[in-house]
Amino acid sequence: MKKINIITSILLLAITVSSCNKLLDIKPVNSMIPVSISDYESVLMGGYPKTDFFMKTDLMTDNVYANLSSTRTPEKANEPWFAWSETKQLDGVEEDPYWGQLYKSIYCANTVLDEFASRTPSPAEKDLFETVKGEAFALRAFSYFYLVNLYAEPYAPTTLKAHGVPMPLSAKDVHQNTQNNVREPVEKVWAQILSDLDAATPLLAGKKTTNKFRFDATSLQLFKARVHLFMGDYEKAIAAASDIIVAKPLFDMNNIQAIVDKADHPSYAFSGTFGFVDSDYKNEVLFYVGGKANGNIFYYGTYMFKPSLELLALCQRPNKMDYRQYIFASLMDTNTPEGFETGTTIYNMYAKQENPSYYIGMKVSEAYVTRAEAYARLKQKDKALTDINNLLQKRIKKTDYAPLKSADFNDEQLLQRVLEERRVEMAFDGGMRWFDLRRLGKPALTHLYKNGVEYKLKQGDPRYLLQIPLSEQTNSPDMPLNP
Repeated sequence: MKKINIITSILLLAITVSSCNKLLDIKPVNSMIPVSISDYESVLMGGYPKTDFFMKTDLMTDNVYANLSSTRTPEKANEPWFAWSETKQLDGVEEDPYWGQLYKSIYCANTVLDEFASRTPSPAEKDLFETVKGEAFALRAFSYFYLVNLYAEPYAPTTLKAHGVPMPLSAKDVHQNTQNNVREPVEKVWAQILSDLDAATPLLAGKKTTNKFRFDATSLQLFKARVHLFMGDYEKAIAAASDIIVAKPLFDMNNIQAIVDKADHPSYAFSGTFGFVDSDYKNEVLFYVGGKANGNIFYYGTYMFKPSLELLALCQRPNKMDYRQYIFASLMDTNTPEGFETGTTIYNMYAKQENPSYYIGMKVSEAYVTRAEAYARLKQKDKALTDINNLLQKRIKKTDYAPLKSADFNDEQLLQRVLEERRVEMAFDGGMRWFDLRRLGKPALTHLYKNGVEYKLKQGDPRYLLQIPLSEQTNSPDMPLNP
């Protein structure tokens, strides 16, 4: 008997999520029932993802390659992702932690929304009530955004009727539909995401930010910009992104120079107990998600899977000192044994030791590349260039910076440059590169692996969709599978 057990024990609540080949069968067992609004706040806190549910998708992108000089053997569980295996679940493993984590988040959000639908708070409780309710809508929208982008076709006029994902909208739904779950159409899932965002917006407006591990009005607005961009609603994406750009400043990476100068060698500036995000760059982060990032699969120099040379090259354009290269460059002497094994790239975003680091879910620069892309797609070249130039001015050494000029780009070239800046800015942030590749036409990719074996993902390959987990296939035998 296979089980998934997810235990959340905060204040008066202990929710046990248990499944006997039923990934959506989520039930409180032997638990004390939450009563106060604070209790339900604790329920919701238990629903925010505490583990990575996206990082392995980067293994499937062009942002990663295998350093075959490494003597380290990668975890067996990572290999199916890098090789685009038809299933990412190893033999004997039925549960998919991505699917399970996200439906757990939805269950916690639904539990709060079920209760608050008929509850009237006292005047003293009104702010907390609205904050928790708004976060519940935001968390549910966020979870469905990931589910539909992992397991279903990208949003497009031709895919609206395609199979999406199961979509319980109350905790009661989960109890009543423990078997034979139904994949709602892609169109319906995205409509629900928009509905939840609309519901969350007035509830979180004007509320005090608690911390960057919870949704607030600002991170919600950036998430809305992301959703509208993915749906091709460029005017709304521009409006939402503009709110962030007005409210939150970019970090000037020229300030990184002092950190680099203090190091004995540039390769030591971001290593050990200090990662790139530990600088004032952290002020750009609006939302952390998915647990501690210190142990992420790209973080040791001698690990096999590394940031790609192509990604690094985008930060090393001729005659430009782009400080973002320090996020990806190892700066090691490759003539030494350690340098040879480490190679040219390493992911320096997070500290490798001691200082706890957390995965970046959303940050200010996403608003710039989102709005620039929307402007470029609307053929508003000058506005797109303004956003990219404003971004680059904060990323390139002052003495090297020169603004991009409209005369140097036609519309197609400008869009390509905007997408390149998006790729650099959002590399390894919440698995977004995989989602971008999907919405940008599912391009052909190639990975070279052990013994020179070449793996290929064809243009439009069905493996751009993750397969429905084996446990859910057993639970819902009539559920349509992905190709």
